[in-house]
Amino acid sequence: MLEQYGSFPLSRVMGEKSMTNGETKPEAKKPLSLTSNEIEELLSKTLVANLATINDDGSIHIVPMWFMRVGNNICIPTSRRTRKYKNLCSRPRASVMIDISLEGLNLKGVLIMGCVELLDGEEAQKTNHAIHSKYVTPEGLRNISVASYLSKGDDVTLKVRMDQIISWNLADSDAGKALRTQGLSHPLDS
Repeated sequence: MLEQYGSFPLSRVMGEKSMTNGETKPEAKKPLSLTSNEIEELLSKTLVANLATINDDGSIHIVPMWFMRVGNNICIPTSRRTRKYKNLCSRPRASVMIDISLEGLNLKGVLIMGCVELLDGEEAQKTNHAIHSKYVTPEGLRNISVASYLSKGDDVTLKVRMDQIISWNLADSDAGKALRTQGLSHPLDS
């Protein structure tokens, strides 16, 4: 019986004789990870994060969110009426994926896991305004429809402590470079 590595048998990850022709497959290299500087740069970008929480039935609730790094935390604005907020009141841990995913293996990102603190009141308003300002122009923030939506909708801040970080950088792998530089992958739909 093969030992499992994620959902793949170790023979597929570590290299083992092929079941079809008996040839030895080359050992797979461990995927490249981002440097500390690359992680810092990624977390400072204006990207959309994916926030994962756990529902009461054990299923995963995952949603796209605006974010801002504040010290050793990822801060995310939301409403206390949302499923994610209710999940975090019961189970105050979350995972946040922030990535740049382009065609082929042009993939870089981080998965952050940690305990969550729920902020409200003036601290949440200030933090949420800073996050909104990262994504919306000053003119946009003055727009009545936008301002109303953001102020009424985002009344709390999720403060995800960066307890564990996993990063990947498939873009700089040999395969990633080959696909990118030789035009061997199909473009993603927009």
